[in-house]
Amino acid sequence: MNELSQALKKIQEMSEPGFPFPATPIGDARASVLALFSGESFHGSEILLLKRSSTVLTHPGQVAFPGGGVEEQDLGNPVETALRETFEEVGLAREGIHSFGILPGLPTVSGGVFVSPVLAVANPAVRGSRIIPDSNEVAHADWVRVQDLVSSRKEVERMVRGMTMSLPEFEWKGERVWGMTALIFDLILRRYAKIGE
Repeated sequence: MNELSQALKKIQEMSEPGFPFPATPIGDARASVLALFSGESFHGSEILLLKRSSTVLTHPGQVAFPGGGVEEQDLGNPVETALRETFEEVGLAREGIHSFGILPGLPTVSGGVFVSPVLAVANPAVRGSRIIPDSNEVAHADWVRVQDLVSSRKEVERMVRGMTMSLPEFEWKGERVWGMTALIFDLILRRYAKIGE
């Protein structure tokens, strides 16, 4: 197991830190996203991001992880949802994707959908395979250097459920990476920083 896989395993097993606000859903809808890494070391790794199409009903044009709503065929398993959605959205098959499990879930800002982030690593064959975006859902997708995202990090004050909060944002090719995607990625970074303490 290389340094990246060891780090991701430890990150998934940690209980703290968590998200900066209560993760209480309002509705019953469930979804999963896949935080998919590739590489040998954490800071030398890449993570898969996509830009959602401008025509999708939810979060059009936003940068996100692959993912979507739970379907009956997933049998209530967030990992199955994340892997299925990743294949549907960008054409990467589950073979060669190793899941370490689920990070703490969090609701969308509206609270209507509870999202489970799945932490995973891709083997070299998956990393080298062609990304085939579903044009109905995805404008484009690519592997992004973790270090580039880290160096772009900033904090922005936003109102979330009546509370003013300082929340992380990142940048990818001039695109704003914010909201749930930024929160999940930032949680991973903060947990990585705790390894070895």
